[in-house]
Amino acid sequence: MSNWLAIGDETGNWDKLRNPGAFFGVALVMGRIEDWQRALAETLDGQSIQARMKTPPRHLPADRRESANHHLLDVFLHWKAQSLTGVGSLTELGPDPLHQEVFATLRWLAEHPRLITLGLWFKGLDGQRALFLSGDPAVALGRAYGLLVALALPFLDPTDRLFVQPGLRSEKANAPSIRRAGHADGDDRAIGRSEKANAPSIRQAAVARGLQNANARSHGDMRGMVSVLIEEGERHRVAWCDRKIARFEAGTLDHLRGLCPPLKNTFLDNDVLNAIADLGAGLLRLSCQPGPTSFCLRRDSSWNNAVFHSLEEITS
Repeated sequence: MSNWLAIGDETGNWDKLRNPGAFFGVALVMGRIEDWQRALAETLDGQSIQARMKTPPRHLPADRRESANHHLLDVFLHWKAQSLTGVGSLTELGPDPLHQEVFATLRWLAEHPRLITLGLWFKGLDGQRALFLSGDPAVALGRAYGLLVALALPFLDPTDRLFVQPGLRSEKANAPSIRRAGHADGDDRAIGRSEKANAPSIRQAAVARGLQNANARSHGDMRGMVSVLIEEGERHRVAWCDRKIARFEAGTLDHLRGLCPPLKNTFLDNDVLNAIADLGAGLLRLSCQPGPTSFCLRRDSSWNNAVFHSLEEITS
């Protein structure tokens, strides 16, 4: 039996799900717990992956570093300001030091032999017709992550367990999902014990801020997203009624550690895991965004463990 950990992230502005021309995607980077531990100790350009993910790219200008950790959005915004265009390849680094650094990091994940990157994307209203009827990002993301989980489970050993942390995100503090979470009562399986103790006051404060400031943001509705993820994943899992299939759990890393002793006993930095999930979402975005884009990546044959599907491929 193996214990697998999957860390998720999103790409696209999920706050505006009804934008007909927008690109939306989610990615899960997954591996056995022991493989995650080994992967973070690997080195690239003289840096451990752990250290590389804990800091912004070294060649990103200081005035473009909005994040304390490695975050591709900072790089993308810099490239946008430079009007970068065309189609690139991770095997063609070019002379620019930032390109070399970022492409090497992306290539590390795209070609990794033991970390698997799964991605799902759709454009505009296609997702609304297939995944959700409301404009609630928590519901939409939960269903999208649930579909990725459903894709992964049949390829695992039936005795395996998959532990899933979907991407942690913020939403507008006055969003319906935040207001719903702020007034929710009862047990919360999606968050850890320490977070649960402070959840009501945090959420109520977020609602209050949202009523005062339309631009205020707060932690997204993790409980709602995880609930829908579990429902969607289990719906597809039970469809395999004629064969045994691996089980899964979902929630924050703190919650998952309480369910899996090997995970609890292994130090895996959540910031580093989230930064690697961000790499997976970046690969998805750069290689799958349909239509004319400012810059995109050509998928190379060496991306053996990076599997991306359009929503239409999965649901048709």
